[in-house]
Amino acid sequence: MAGRPLSPIPASTPPELRALVQRLRDAKDASGKTFEALAKDGKVSESVVRRALAGKAVPPLETVKAITRACGRKEDGMAQAWYAAKAEEVLPGARKLGPKMVTSPREFVESMIFMRIEGGYPPLQQLEKVAGGAPDGRTRLPHSTLHLVLHGQIPPAEELFTAFMEALPVPAAGRRHWLDAHRRLFADAPARRAWGEPPPVVRDEPAAFTSCEGADGALARMDRDEEIKRKTGQLKEPDDYERLGLGYLNSPAPEFQWWDEAEIAAWEAEAAAQQRALKHVDLREELLAYNDRSDPA
Repeated sequence: MAGRPLSPIPASTPPELRALVQRLRDAKDASGKTFEALAKDGKVSESVVRRALAGKAVPPLETVKAITRACGRKEDGMAQAWYAAKAEEVLPGARKLGPKMVTSPREFVESMIFMRIEGGYPPLQQLEKVAGGAPDGRTRLPHSTLHLVLHGQIPPAEELFTAFMEALPVPAAGRRHWLDAHRRLFADAPARRAWGEPPPVVRDEPAAFTSCEGADGALARMDRDEEIKRKTGQLKEPDDYERLGLGYLNSPAPEFQWWDEAEIAAWEAEAAAQQRALKHVDLREELLAYNDRSDPA
């Protein structure tokens, strides 16, 4: 397995990932080491090294750093190439902005994702563990809530955003500016409820959607469709006879079907045969026999 050469980088590989993989391959070639030696010096498996150099997906940052160290190169330049490749994968076409340049909640969430990329793109469960717990015993950075925030489904609370920055290598000097941007964009965002506090009751919220409302909507759509068909001539208005169930009086009489001589002769022959097969029995005798059978002995 150690001597098997790498395949060319796939043509479908994005540009930034292609640049990263090519730099890793160049570093390996310059070091003169085999895959087995790189895996041993980088303290990773040989299959991990091969996957990182295949160019099919962005490898983890720790894998890139391990291969770079094993090749005797500096990690900084390779890490920058990894940041660009990961941003291309997670946020294609997005532009990294500073806290004063962010003008919308969408750009703010994208900035949070850039922070995660600069931190090595750790799993959300790992961020939750690093953030720790609050004095009241709650988790400061629930991974499920953070998942909703990073997908733009709910706004980030200030407490959660603070824990998010502290769990990542965001410089302390920049956190204040990011908090100012958060307060500017999410001033109306609800604060996180205290432990055990019930959710607030909103009096002016719309009523819940019920099955009856769904049925009413379906009936309204049916009426609208019938009105359109009626105006376009696709639907005929029922007259009084049809409302009374007497629509057949206005319906045209069916055409009389003329039968040919062969069909009439065949029917007459069939009827004559059936008449000959019938057994002539006196009905009076049949009734008397039935009464005799039904009388008790």
